[in-house]
Amino acid sequence: MFKKWMLIPLALSSALLADVKLPYLFTDHAVLAKTKATPVFGWADQGEAVEVKLGSASGKATTDANGNWRVNLDLTGQGDGPFTLTVKGKNQLSVQDVVLGQVWLCSGQSNMGFRVEKEQTADEICKQAPNEKIRLFKISLRWADKPQKKLMSPAKWVVVDSENVKSFTAVGYLFGREVQKSIGGYMGLIDNAWGGSGLESWLPFQDLEQSGDEALAKWSQNTKDSWENFEDNLRKYLAQYADWCKQVGRDKPAAELPPDDATWTATSCGRGSKFTGNGSVFLRRKINVSDKAAKQNLRLDFGQIGAKITAFVDGKKVLEGNEALAVKMNNVAKNYKAGELAAGEHEVLLRLDAPFGNFNVRRPGSLPGVGEFTKGWESCYVAYPKLTKAQQAAMPKRMGALQDPNKIPGFLYNALIHPLKPYALSGSVWYQGCSNAGRPTQYVAGIQAMIRRWRADFESEFPFYYCQLANYQAKQTDPNNAGWGAIRVGQEGALALPKTGQAILIDCGEAQDIHPRDKITPATRLAAVVLHDVYGKDIPAYSPVCKSVKVEQGQIRVTFANVYGGLVAKELPATYNLETLKNRTAPLVRNSPNSEVEGFAIAGKDGKFVWADAKIVGKDTVIVKSDQVPNPVKVRYAYQSNPTCNLYNDAGFPAAPFNK
Repeated sequence: MFKKWMLIPLALSSALLADVKLPYLFTDHAVLAKTKATPVFGWADQGEAVEVKLGSASGKATTDANGNWRVNLDLTGQGDGPFTLTVKGKNQLSVQDVVLGQVWLCSGQSNMGFRVEKEQTADEICKQAPNEKIRLFKISLRWADKPQKKLMSPAKWVVVDSENVKSFTAVGYLFGREVQKSIGGYMGLIDNAWGGSGLESWLPFQDLEQSGDEALAKWSQNTKDSWENFEDNLRKYLAQYADWCKQVGRDKPAAELPPDDATWTATSCGRGSKFTGNGSVFLRRKINVSDKAAKQNLRLDFGQIGAKITAFVDGKKVLEGNEALAVKMNNVAKNYKAGELAAGEHEVLLRLDAPFGNFNVRRPGSLPGVGEFTKGWESCYVAYPKLTKAQQAAMPKRMGALQDPNKIPGFLYNALIHPLKPYALSGSVWYQGCSNAGRPTQYVAGIQAMIRRWRADFESEFPFYYCQLANYQAKQTDPNNAGWGAIRVGQEGALALPKTGQAILIDCGEAQDIHPRDKITPATRLAAVVLHDVYGKDIPAYSPVCKSVKVEQGQIRVTFANVYGGLVAKELPATYNLETLKNRTAPLVRNSPNSEVEGFAIAGKDGKFVWADAKIVGKDTVIVKSDQVPNPVKVRYAYQSNPTCNLYNDAGFPAAPFNK
């Protein structure tokens, strides 16, 4: 009986494989690049003959032993379409409204994934969106520990309209719109950006091993090992943890509930917020559930926090986590059925038990219609009795948190890049780097390895253009605090390869929002350099970049390339942008108030930087000096996370940060 049942799915599988199949990339409204050898590929039964035709171009192939077939079409003699793509094996497929044009891959992390509907001028962008010449292909985000032959979720090409554009990458779409408007023809855009993703997840582990950067290879190996061995290590750790807590009397909370006489303090619970451990931290706040939300299934999310979470709503315990969830930093949430949580105001109380030590927040909690619970909290703290030296010595080492899969080497490459190859690309635009800011020197080898891998996979030295990270975080008064300055220089590692370029965004970020609402500026600057480099448009496209540094008597002479008509020191505003969404600004305090150009710092042989006075001399030169450094040997510009800087060329492009 068992053997007979087993034969049925095998027979069905064989029958299904016999039908010629196409990847999701070949759906109605697809855009194909017009090349001499544009791949059309798919799957069929071993040995099956496949014939492909588009317009007057055609080709034949025989399916290999792994069920793969491929035909390269010479499309250079074809018009732009639309065409019907026909693929014939034992069955026949017809793909309608296929056009020929440009195909750009839009990839990276959250600032590339940032949707059109969140852009500060979204209403106008969506209203103007309908355009038969622009086609979108949005990929559902999945990860895999092995390379996938096809996308793990269905996807399809769509002609852009006012609705489907809303969920598409804003930078990618606005870039494509600008390029298409200039060069005409059809534009296809592929969106696979994943917020929070690390560079290493976008290329195979083997490429990281062979990148030539020992630190990058070691990090990649350790991260891979940590992921693969996590559950085994967690079981061992939890056993040690439980034994130790019992031995020292910390197997119960320091207090079940906050004391009646507790002193409550206003507290932020945002990403990266840190709390004192060796006790129980209590957090409370009010939430308001709307009438609409109360009538639906509701998820009250308490976030990802590195401590055991016990949650109370209106004084009733609704959820109790555990140490395993704390170590994994998994989301802890209470799901309510429609009508179970009434509309109106409720009090949320969280008890965070931390027997070991301090802990932090990876992601704050949230509620639909309310958003993230970052502010509005009050906190109090109850400590455990102090440990003896012997108890401290016996304390097991706390396990590190489980990395998100979008940071594990190769995982996003396996699911979001590998299934696309060898689809013909015209180029790629990339916006990523925040997740790698802590290891900036490794970025050089990493980004070069990724570009090489992608170009090998798609069988073309296609253009690769990226956004340098925008200004973000608090203003710095200390020029020695580099912050994101180092990762911006690391991103420039891409420029060592041919057919690459960058868009400088040092002037369009927000101090308190890592996702600036202005995506038109990044897209326009990307489009300018691509139109110039790739499509031969005679337009200003580049930011000024440091060409040479010469130490003179008591000063440093910096010469710039890409100045066009000349360097310009823009007038600095009285305020700077904190958060566009809430229309918040702050007074701008200058670091070099008497300087024509703001943002330069110099250092002597001791390597300690001080803010410097800088003046434009001639068309392309800036003289930098400071009375505090009579013999300067180093100079940097805009080399902080959120620098105050005002050097531009007369075409309006900001000068690139540097550290020489």
